[in-house]
Amino acid sequence: MFNIKLRGMNKLFLIAVAVLTVGMVSCKSMAKNSEKKPAQKDVTTAETKTTSVSEPQQPDMLVGTIERQQLETGKFAKWFEPYYDAYEVSADTEMLSGLLNGVDVTVFMGTWCPDSHREVPNFYKVMDALNSSPDVNLIAVDRAKTTLQGLENGKDIQRVPTFIFTKNGEELGRIVEYPIESLEKDMIKILTGEDYKHAYAE
Repeated sequence: MFNIKLRGMNKLFLIAVAVLTVGMVSCKSMAKNSEKKPAQKDVTTAETKTTSVSEPQQPDMLVGTIERQQLETGKFAKWFEPYYDAYEVSADTEMLSGLLNGVDVTVFMGTWCPDSHREVPNFYKVMDALNSSPDVNLIAVDRAKTTLQGLENGKDIQRVPTFIFTKNGEELGRIVEYPIESLEKDMIKILTGEDYKHAYAE
């Protein structure tokens, strides 16, 4: 009877040793598998890098000469579209069509600036309402109101947005940060030569 118990215990002991051995082998194989995982992650990272080269992500801030379309996509569209959609163009806009003939418009703005977020989409809404609108030179500046190319040099850009209207190389006037009455009325005054001072004029 005692021998039978011993044999039974021996069998149990052997089974326990076998289970532990299998368990250790399994952990090692898991460790090997886990060692392989970083290599798989590296491949994924490489693939991500390749994708990001072919499809560059939008930077947080645009600087330099930009296109309107850049403001209508991605993170910038989150503020461009709502302001554009909400702005109601006034009847004064009809007067602008003829007045803008031969006029160059340069807009300095900041993609980081709440005033630019509001006024630039509003400005484009007005331009879109015209039968023919001038080409707009759109320049994004950093928080110091500068660009790498020095596009702001000689322009006296103190605040953004700044809308500069020129004809034959001569500045007719500018709207700085926000219009005094409305974009339409301020532009009409500038383009007709009426007495007009922007918000920060001395």
